[in-house]
Amino acid sequence: MPADEPGDEFGLAERFSTDLDAEPADERVYQVALQLYDPAGMSQIAERAACAPDTARRHLKRLADIGVVERVSASPLTFARNESYFEWRLRNRLEALSRDELQERLAELTERESAFRERFDAESPTDVDAFDHANYDDIETVWLELSEWHTVRERIDRLEAVRRDRGSESSREENAA
Repeated sequence: MPADEPGDEFGLAERFSTDLDAEPADERVYQVALQLYDPAGMSQIAERAACAPDTARRHLKRLADIGVVERVSASPLTFARNESYFEWRLRNRLEALSRDELQERLAELTERESAFRERFDAESPTDVDAFDHANYDDIETVWLELSEWHTVRERIDRLEAVRRDRGSESSREENAA
């Protein structure tokens, strides 16, 4: 029997649901909150987290207080992921990398980006018309490659920002000495 959704052949969605059901309510609400790319109402969140709306409200208020989610509207009460929180968290993780680890990751990503530039004969994924590089049968493959290239570009930009910040911090320290 063919799989209808990606990952169905491995039962990933079912395992995630089973694993989530075994968690306490605060963890279930947190896991649902991580997936709130679009605003969702309290009853929808409570239903997805398999808890009472009052329980979801209490945990979402706590998550909003620490910045994980943001309240989008008060009536009806809706929440969404706070993307700036996740960007901040990611930057903190990258800042914890050693100089060598940072350079290694930058080298790997730069190499991948060079391969994309060569493959598509373009400077960025936004310069590429997917239909120029695919037959009808493999257009989705090209779109996935362009999406991956875009992600690689974002990662390079983040790593470069961390590298620049370190350079400006060491310059300030040298000037202060």
